[in-house]
Amino acid sequence: MKICQITPWKPAGRLKSATSVTIARFALLLIAATASSGQTVRDVYNFTGQNSSAIPSNVTPAQGRDGSLYGTTFGQGGTNYGTIFKLTTAGAFKQLYTFGSTAGSQPNAGVTLASDGNFYGTAFSGGSSNEGVLFKITPSGTYTVLHDFAGGADGAGPAAAPIVGTDGNLYGTTNGNPTTPSTIYKYTRFSGTFTTIYQFDQAHGQFVGAPLILATDGNLYGTAAQGGAANCGTIFKITTSGTLLWYYSFPCTPGANPAGPLIQAADGNFYGTTSQGGNPGVGTVFKLNQKGAVYVLYSFKGFYRGATDGSTPLAGLVQATDSKLYGAASAGGTANQGTLFQITTSGTYKQLYSFTDAGSGPAAAPLQDTNGFLYGTTFQGGTFNFGVVYSLNMNLGPFVALVTYAGKAGSTAQILGQGFIGTTNVAFNGVAASFTVVSDTYLRAVVPNGATTGPVLVTTPSGALTSNKSFRIVGAAANATRAKAGQPISHAAKKTN
Repeated sequence: MKICQITPWKPAGRLKSATSVTIARFALLLIAATASSGQTVRDVYNFTGQNSSAIPSNVTPAQGRDGSLYGTTFGQGGTNYGTIFKLTTAGAFKQLYTFGSTAGSQPNAGVTLASDGNFYGTAFSGGSSNEGVLFKITPSGTYTVLHDFAGGADGAGPAAAPIVGTDGNLYGTTNGNPTTPSTIYKYTRFSGTFTTIYQFDQAHGQFVGAPLILATDGNLYGTAAQGGAANCGTIFKITTSGTLLWYYSFPCTPGANPAGPLIQAADGNFYGTTSQGGNPGVGTVFKLNQKGAVYVLYSFKGFYRGATDGSTPLAGLVQATDSKLYGAASAGGTANQGTLFQITTSGTYKQLYSFTDAGSGPAAAPLQDTNGFLYGTTFQGGTFNFGVVYSLNMNLGPFVALVTYAGKAGSTAQILGQGFIGTTNVAFNGVAASFTVVSDTYLRAVVPNGATTGPVLVTTPSGALTSNKSFRIVGAAANATRAKAGQPISHAAKKTN
């Protein structure tokens, strides 16, 4: 397959109307739809609309220590302010928290599990200034507001859950609005200190509605749906202290308006989607290599010449244990209700499923659970037309996942999975570790001295389970290795001083 490189375009862009793609993350998903045949997809849970339990907007579920899935619903507007929920993979649903108008409302994008066992997320609006909140919730449902966004330099409209850094702190984004720039913030969990570490301008990005990722180089990467040289969005790289290192401006036609996050795949490169651009202009899958070059791997066709592959991918991607990338298009397919797809890192595309009224408008990438299945959400559809949680079975086996994938020797790694009772061995890239089995779905292990970066192997009574990603050793030993090998090639498109 021919891969088209996007070359950076440099003319000064003109600010568009605030009816941006990021804001359209909500509106575009109101498209009605139906389905076609495909892979093994089933509805795990249908949201009812009762007690604000409606419309999981841009939600990738999070797996908890107990093996359950956790997420949020946006609500229906008016006095329906959204919820936080817990769902077993068998479909047992529990509403943990119902939002009101004061302590946050309209949570847009799920929650993140941290090393303390609690979940962290944001609400898009509400709070003391009605600009949104950062919150914590325990697995049993105790809810705490950590920060009320106040607009201006403090940020407004957080549309994504924060991520957890290797330092244990939270890093997140605010979407902003036509008069308030997007921001990146840091929340120090141990002291409760909130800091805005970066404020965007039009040249570097606007409407940062997607979550950040922490790359293996220790820096934060993300996307902005607008801004940049052509006002068609950007990719950026920034340190955890807030220094912008590099950014890339999408040139519109080959790819435009990235509404979803990046992922860093096992090959070290970054992958994502644009909601517009490509040929015929309804979105793309792209690759960012470690030299800073951006390539179009696939252009969605929408309904062009009878195509049914999907259009307007608002979500990002996930790399599953078969090394392939999986994602969702919010529209298109046989009934214009969205699709699920698979694509290799070299660009081989396969459509997996077209959504029907059993679920429509997927706006976030799925999660691969440690049972091997992929779980995701749709914005609409289902029995009550308030969205669903679905599962996708690609016949992939169980594995283990870690709460964080980096640490130094002597630190404690937290491992998620199943069948842990009776575990006999945990090893970090072949080096045995001391461990404690906490439950059948959660164990702790001490990173052993002498361990190097590589997979984690857990030997259970049912067999050996390997981690889906390598665990990265940080600290003195890792720094010495990097100094000996030489620094990786830096990104090239635009550096900042």
